[in-house]
Amino acid sequence: MNKFLTLPKTVQLLCFGSLINRAGQMLVVFLTIYLTDTLGFTETFASYCFGAFGFGSIFAALVGGHFADAIGRKVVMLAALVGGGVVLVAFSFLTDPLSILATIAAFAFISEMYRPASQAMIADCVSPEQRPHAFTLMYLAINLGFAVAPPIGALLISWFSFMAVFWFDAATSLIFGVIIVVFVKETLPERKSVRSVDDSRDESNKNEAGAGDQSENISWFAAIWHILHDYVFVLFCLATLFVALVFLQGLSTLPLYVRRLGFGADDYGRIIMVNGIMIVFLQIPITSIVVKYNRATVVALASLMSGLGFMLTDFAYSAWGFRLTVMVWTMGEMMAMPLVAAIVADLAPLNMRARYMGVYTISYSGANMIAAPIGGMILVHYGGSVLWYTCFVLGIMSALLFSIIGRFISTPKSDEPTADAEIEIAREEVQHAG
Repeated sequence: MNKFLTLPKTVQLLCFGSLINRAGQMLVVFLTIYLTDTLGFTETFASYCFGAFGFGSIFAALVGGHFADAIGRKVVMLAALVGGGVVLVAFSFLTDPLSILATIAAFAFISEMYRPASQAMIADCVSPEQRPHAFTLMYLAINLGFAVAPPIGALLISWFSFMAVFWFDAATSLIFGVIIVVFVKETLPERKSVRSVDDSRDESNKNEAGAGDQSENISWFAAIWHILHDYVFVLFCLATLFVALVFLQGLSTLPLYVRRLGFGADDYGRIIMVNGIMIVFLQIPITSIVVKYNRATVVALASLMSGLGFMLTDFAYSAWGFRLTVMVWTMGEMMAMPLVAAIVADLAPLNMRARYMGVYTISYSGANMIAAPIGGMILVHYGGSVLWYTCFVLGIMSALLFSIIGRFISTPKSDEPTADAEIEIAREEVQHAG
């Protein structure tokens, strides 16, 4: 626990603020019920709204990552939190379908810009060896927030109305914004003081894109060119996409499958609850174990275990059988989650750290858009067995890709300075000049 308790104050504040914000993030949770029961729209229209949210999220990752590298992490996070809160308040008054679709897309675009900026700020503050612990703490905060959001939302709806849900969501965003304004300092490394990190990955490729000098800010198109030619990172994102498609079946097709076998919604709730319980109680000790081993090996085994867990669903016929399968793929999730964002931070040039985080986030946003329709189509037309074995194949493909690029994503041994170290260097220079 000492490695988590001694993380920089900025990381702890970001995790605390994320816990507050996620505890109020209820738009997606109650969107379908609000649109169908309260406003009288069809389920088809509700699905379009989820598509609009995913569409906005993809562009948010790119734009948010670019501006977080160009002008700073803090200003992008503030714009996302305050802007998202304002859009939520406006959304509570809308009843026109086109306005609702546009506003949901706008909300996703504005609010999701926060994600790559916050991940880059965490990476700025800690050493490469600390990154898995820092991202684990953030992952726990987000999961705890999501766990308490539905019951809080249900109480607000029963006591007041859906409008209270949206206003509470906006309020938590603004509270987090205040925390950032008052307590969080900008961590974007000053261009003149950024040190080049020893990186054995294709240095000519970096120089071709203009990223070899990591003290320079590069243009939007130069950054895209560099990322597309960073084949290690591209393969990493593809491997992440494959395993994300597997994970998301637990929320999309698994409830449909268990209903086919005669289980009710309450049974599914108790089955999937195993995932949350394991993450809350086991994520920290699991992280403490996996950080001791090669990161590429761990994420490859995690992908394989995730695919295996979903394949075993084909052999589950009781509630406890399903719980055991959830335990298997949740173990894979807990092994991978502390490391994947840390690996992205390791692979990224310092002047494109947030942009790399944004592209990595698209792997999950893209999976979120296509996992449910593809999984549902396979389940309806070919049955559960084909679906679960497809998950196993995707897990194998992900593991193979992680293994192929394994020598490039091992734990780095660099003297990369953290944001706090940069501040101390600047202070020493000032004192020496004096």
